[in-house]
Amino acid sequence: MHASSNLSADPATAASARPSQWIGRLAALALLWWVVAGGTASSWIVGVPTIVAAALLTPLAPRGPWGLSLSGALRFAAFFLRESLRGGVDVARRVSASHPRVAPGLVQYLWRLPEDGPARSLFALCVSLLPGTLVANVGGRDLLIHALDTGAPVAAELAALEDAVAGLFSLALPAVAPGAPGQG
Repeated sequence: MHASSNLSADPATAASARPSQWIGRLAALALLWWVVAGGTASSWIVGVPTIVAAALLTPLAPRGPWGLSLSGALRFAAFFLRESLRGGVDVARRVSASHPRVAPGLVQYLWRLPEDGPARSLFALCVSLLPGTLVANVGGRDLLIHALDTGAPVAAELAALEDAVAGLFSLALPAVAPGAPGQG
């Protein structure tokens, strides 16, 4: 183990080494607690010690080749809310119409996210928030997506989601290859 490894760092020393990061971590954890607890004031009795402990212990976690971005997280949250609402409205409109607009099929989508880290997992989990899409199979090079309407811009919507996930993790993605299966 290297002397500079975060695994051997004292939590108090790690917290005081970068106060702005520690305060940012506290704020992010407090926001997460508030959302999960539904804004219940009595939950802070348990929440405050939990948040402080989590903020102090986070430097003990090993760091990967990725990092979370606060601005990326805000953009991802806005994207997630917008697309969840749009997806719900779109599917409800399709199935409640007298002549449902569906042209189901499978769409192959090539990954641009790196293999290591949690970004691919988050992307695959979030695919279902897009209108009429569901992951049918996850492969090393690609995803197979079941779409309610293969005439819709499924590949463009998947690329936008992949960009949002990459922004959350501060990752640079290669451009979408023109003519790639499911992407052009």
